[in-house]
Amino acid sequence: MSKSQQEIATPAFEIKNKVRSQSVAFGTTRWLTYTALLTALALMMKVIGQIGTLSEISKLTLIYTVWLVAAAVLGPIGGGTVCFISDLLIALVFPTGVLNPFITLVCTLYGVFAGLIFKYLPTKHYSVKFIVAGLSCAVVCTFVLDSLAIWGWCKYYLGLKSFMSGGKNGLFGIYMLTRLFQLGVAAANTFIAVAMIPLLTKLKLLPPTKKAVKNKEAGNA
Repeated sequence: MSKSQQEIATPAFEIKNKVRSQSVAFGTTRWLTYTALLTALALMMKVIGQIGTLSEISKLTLIYTVWLVAAAVLGPIGGGTVCFISDLLIALVFPTGVLNPFITLVCTLYGVFAGLIFKYLPTKHYSVKFIVAGLSCAVVCTFVLDSLAIWGWCKYYLGLKSFMSGGKNGLFGIYMLTRLFQLGVAAANTFIAVAMIPLLTKLKLLPPTKKAVKNKEAGNA
């Protein structure tokens, strides 16, 4: 192959093997499509989670898995959008009491925080990104902020004075008796999401890992 032929062929080869960015570009048709699909999937998990309800604030659910995938694929804005819509709609369609806007806000922050971690965490290993994002959001959002949202709403809006005490209905009681269980559910969802990485890569929801690209290039050599 002549030098001129190599110059023509090289850009085409680079374009063919270029790994696309980690998150889908905001506002594009693909972004809107993925947002709608992941929101529908999150709603499905929310509905199924109603069956696994142990109490008003403790549920067996796979919703956190979908939220993590949404944050990884769509970034902080898309992740927050999926979390916001799915939590708000399920609260309106299957109300279990007075709508708590602070819970919806915390759910939205779950997607935003996870998306920011996926975007800025300095590692190319998806397993590390999922674990750090999932466990961090489980502790900060699901355990701490959700508990404060429940406590504050019951105390200041519903006027339940027992939430001022340190008994089973107090803030400490919420943490220890109920939210610890939900923290475990959210953490388990994190490792389910990690197990889904090969499938997400195969479906091209995530770009192939650096190792997979090297193996493909070696096979084409």
